Amino acid sequence: MTIQLSRKEKTYIDISLAFEPSPITADLTLLKNERAINNAIKNIILFMPLEVTFNRNIGSQVTSYLFDVVDYGSAGLLKLEIERAINYNEPRVALTSLSQIRGYHNLQNGLINRNHQDEAVYVEPQPERNQFYVSITYEIVGTDKIQFVEQILTPTR
Repeated sequence: MTIQLSRKEKTYIDISLAFEPSPITADLTLLKNERAINNAIKNIILFMPLEVTFNRNIGSQVTSYLFDVVDYGSAGLLKLEIERAINYNEPRVALTSLSQIRGYHNLQNGLINRNHQDEAVYVEPQPERNQFYVSITYEIVGTDKIQFVEQILTPTR
């Protein structure tokens, strides 16, 4: 007799903050699993504390760093703030660098070519464009799924 163990994967569902109706159901658009978590991480990074109703702790000070000089010093501060905000506000993920993942060389989508495999949060200053390139690598807790969020951060005009 063979026993097979299986693990039920958790489903994560969030509502899109665009508040646009779904063309199929005419109801609010739902974001599921990886897409929901990616969207939540972007929101955590871009929201200021006190901006989220009923939960004043969600958010980060990232937008205040965008008006500093675009250099490696500011990039280091941004990296620390992004790591703090995600670790504090998003319990569904664990920040993970590619070098920590066993067998990461076998990952698809050209991830081997990334030059920042040893960092879960990578921030690159681009002073000629007055912006920061941000790449976040994380693992969804309870799964083996590795996800990436990439964002260009620029000050608002």
